[in-house]
Amino acid sequence: MFLATNLKYLRKKTGKTQDALASDISIGRTTIANYEAGISEPNIENLLTFSKYYGISIDAILSNNLETVTDLELQKNNSNYLSQQNQKAYPKIPQILTIDSSGNDNIVYVPIKARAGYLNGYGDSEFMETLPTFRLPGLTNATYRMFEVEGPSMAPNVLNGDRIIGEWVDELDKIRDNRVYVIVHKGGVAVKRVINRLKERGKLYLKSDTIAHRHEFPTIEIDPEDIKEVWYGRMKISSDFSEPSEVYHRLADLEMDVMEMKKTINK
Repeated sequence: MFLATNLKYLRKKTGKTQDALASDISIGRTTIANYEAGISEPNIENLLTFSKYYGISIDAILSNNLETVTDLELQKNNSNYLSQQNQKAYPKIPQILTIDSSGNDNIVYVPIKARAGYLNGYGDSEFMETLPTFRLPGLTNATYRMFEVEGPSMAPNVLNGDRIIGEWVDELDKIRDNRVYVIVHKGGVAVKRVINRLKERGKLYLKSDTIAHRHEFPTIEIDPEDIKEVWYGRMKISSDFSEPSEVYHRLADLEMDVMEMKKTINK
């Protein structure tokens, strides 16, 4: 068994002193020193702590001499382990589904005023029955949910008051970079563009599209265990018919001027 040498190796590889590691994982420095010297061995709870902290399976920490494992092999081990851990707590299907009289899945609509209730009641059948439901042609063979957008964080692509219809994502590893998702997590319901770094870092990063309000909406880092639901943005319903921007007007004017010049030249 390579437990003692592996714990010492992993700590040094991450550039941590015993004191710093002790502070990070809430295990005493003397206890860590004893583990690394082989004087004592961690219980299962502390083994899980080390496993989660380093992103490596308990089996690998116990059975493999990590000093002889290449970085590529270790990265593959980490990715596979993180993927398994990420998926453990995430459901394959939504906790509550609603169907019509023909047995087809309804699309549940979550307006802004219901967001707070949804965060606590997405698994409560009584609460879900209070939300409006509907169906749309072309949206079949999957489970969909519609969320109303609040605020300017995704402007100009998604505006305040727009509705995003999302398709249920059954595995976190299927989240694709720079696509718009509705992420239901312990901090709220977020409509964001997502960067998936679950395999590399065990994190999702939620980005806003806005430039004008960028300072108000920094990138959010999310742990997979905090994620309740993920819906992939399939369709946007908007009632916004605002005029084009000033730049658009200028380009349109320039285009008209060029057309007039061509007519004059061709006469």
